[in-house]
Amino acid sequence: MYKCLDCGNTDKFIGFANEQGDVIIIKNDCKTTQSTNQSNEYSWIYIVSEKSWEADFKVKRCYYCNSDNIQKI
Repeated sequence: MYKCLDCGNTDKFIGFANEQGDVIIIKNDCKTTQSTNQSNEYSWIYIVSEKSWEADFKVKRCYYCNSDNIQKI
C-alpha cells in the first residue's frame, strides 16, 4: 500500500508495470452488428501461464496531485 505525503491519497497512483512469461495468444472475433454492415474486426487476447509469469511494478507519482513524494505504508 502507498500514500502520497503531499495530499494523503492512498487509492490511485501513476507508475509502470512490467510483465513477462509464457502466454497463450488467441484471436478474438469482435463481431459487428448487422446495422453497421461492416466486416468483422479482430483483437488479440492472451491467457497467462501461472507457472512462468513474473510481474513487477513501480509507483512513480500521485494520480491526483502529481507529487512524487510517495511512501510505502
